[in-house]
Amino acid sequence: MGFATGFRGSLAQSIQAQAARAMCPEAMEERVIFLLDYDSFFARCMQQAYPPLRGKPVGIRGPAKGTAIIAASTEAKARGVKVGMHITEAMRWCPTMIPVQADMDMYGEICTASLRVLTRYTDLVEPFSIDESFLDATDLVAEFGDPHMLAQQLKRDLRAAIGPHITCSIGIGPNKMIAKLVCGFHKPDGITHAIREEIPALLRQIALTDICGIGPRVARRLQRLGVYTVEQLGRIPREVLTREFGVLGHVYWLWGQGIDHAPVTPYHAQAEEKSVGHGVTLPEAVHTRRQFDGVLLRLCERCGRRLRRKGMLGKTVHLWVRFDGEETGGFGGRRTLDHYTDDTMAVYHAAQALVRELPHPVRQLGVTISGLRRNVVQLSLLEDRVRQQAVQRAVDAVNDRFGEFTVMRGSLLHDTFPLRNGPPGHGFCKRYAIDPAEA
Repeated sequence: MGFATGFRGSLAQSIQAQAARAMCPEAMEERVIFLLDYDSFFARCMQQAYPPLRGKPVGIRGPAKGTAIIAASTEAKARGVKVGMHITEAMRWCPTMIPVQADMDMYGEICTASLRVLTRYTDLVEPFSIDESFLDATDLVAEFGDPHMLAQQLKRDLRAAIGPHITCSIGIGPNKMIAKLVCGFHKPDGITHAIREEIPALLRQIALTDICGIGPRVARRLQRLGVYTVEQLGRIPREVLTREFGVLGHVYWLWGQGIDHAPVTPYHAQAEEKSVGHGVTLPEAVHTRRQFDGVLLRLCERCGRRLRRKGMLGKTVHLWVRFDGEETGGFGGRRTLDHYTDDTMAVYHAAQALVRELPHPVRQLGVTISGLRRNVVQLSLLEDRVRQQAVQRAVDAVNDRFGEFTVMRGSLLHDTFPLRNGPPGHGFCKRYAIDPAEA
């Protein structure tokens, strides 16, 4: 079961819907959209899987040593732990916090199990991220009487399928934007329903950045246009926004009125990926070219593995780098190869060639491969190439079974930031069967 492209994919759908309606917001039909957002998902999954963690402050950390907190349990959040904190700072806020390494395989399994529950109701289910899903309940409401009763039934079925310690909050609205907005109003385990008549008052109470898709940078650009509130966003002439943002300006203008035409697109109807990429925010900035190249090679290895797993080849390699500190900025670039490839080293050498020097320490970087096409089996007359492909297949098979970078290139053995994901069930995060009596 695949996952949606998240906000970018949803925004693209919204833009397409605006064009299809010929810029006519009055044509919007009445819908009932749910957004299910799992509460402290990564931490709750761990507490469900490992009973001794239940009721205790848990901080989920990334695979790198000394990394930041990427998720926290409700108990940890109540003691001041926030996502993005360095683990040492989090421990100062909450000395009793239990740091646990993330287990992405388990999260994927639980997400898939929850999607199976939702798709028993309707095929109009769109995974927005690993812990969020949209559901178009327009045709289901009549059967269940009202949206609130349907939401309660969904919660009961999800508890039975994935366990009582993993809860979700549900936002209900006439479109995806409003459902997403109100979903967090009554966390954890809450249900919030916003009807159309309540939208104007709702928009007067929120900040621009509360809208998914309007981050700090977009907000600053809007403020330069004299737009400081959501209400002002809906009143500003549409032409002013489109001059500044292009077609996105029209989308923002509609959002300012609480309007979003984006459909709920089922996972099986989503467009094929146009690119494959991986990025990372490092726990500490890298200062040397050797450190940088080590992280870059790991990202290229992940990209290559994804290409090979999907049976895809790519031709254009994109690299972006952000330096440490807000004032230092960063840079980006791309290089188009003379042939399509899924080879890690070909991607790595192309990305490496885009970096001449490092004027500042690097904190973030990412690699993306675009220009994708389906892999067509080609016969090679080069013995070295045939042997290399066989080695890559063997290494991929081992890493698929035991976890990324179980087998790795020798140059990465002394890497400063070992970005390794553990295998399924690693450590004490074992799979525990759900006790029917708890559900």
